Amino acid sequence: MYFKRFAQLFVIFLIAVGIFSMILEGNFGTFWLRFILGLIVAYAVLTLPLVILTIAKANKKANIVGTKRTEGELAEILQKLPGYVALSVQSGDGNTATTIMSFVQSQHLENVLYMVSDKATRKVAVMKQQPAVSFTTWFDTLESGGRLSSNQAITEIIEGESAAKVVKDEPNILSLHENAVNMSIIKLTIQSALYENFKDGLKVLDFEK
Repeated sequence: MYFKRFAQLFVIFLIAVGIFSMILEGNFGTFWLRFILGLIVAYAVLTLPLVILTIAKANKKANIVGTKRTEGELAEILQKLPGYVALSVQSGDGNTATTIMSFVQSQHLENVLYMVSDKATRKVAVMKQQPAVSFTTWFDTLESGGRLSSNQAITEIIEGESAAKVVKDEPNILSLHENAVNMSIIKLTIQSALYENFKDGLKVLDFEK
């Protein structure tokens, strides 16, 4: 937890405690009535701001992930799509796991997406051993049904000093997580992808390997 969020939670906690104390020391009803009412009101004061902060953070992130590039066919497609992918990895024993992850497109290489993850996650350990992955994006709208998918993508796990260098070169990675330099940065290189929608059908996008 970072200081800004800790400070927000601490202030909300103090307000909730203060309201509980005011109700408990009131001159109405019995002690237990004031106690129960104080708990209910304090709980509402404590939880409602947390819900609002969480929703606000999610909405803010939804507006900044994805792509900010204006050049390239892939960038044009990604601009129409939500900034999330379902990333599937397969371990050496054949087990497949799928994770929903937000991404940003590289500012320098059109076919490269970046994601961040905790270093201790299983998917990071699997990708270090098995870098080949597949992914699919969300549909853009029900009317057009646009979606990008690929089973020809390679990942590279970047950590430590290398992660700091990548973030310096690709500062948009910080929109995924403000502490990205201390996490595992997943560099996903798309070799080939399939774009499909209800209107235009299928389109294959090939990139140099």
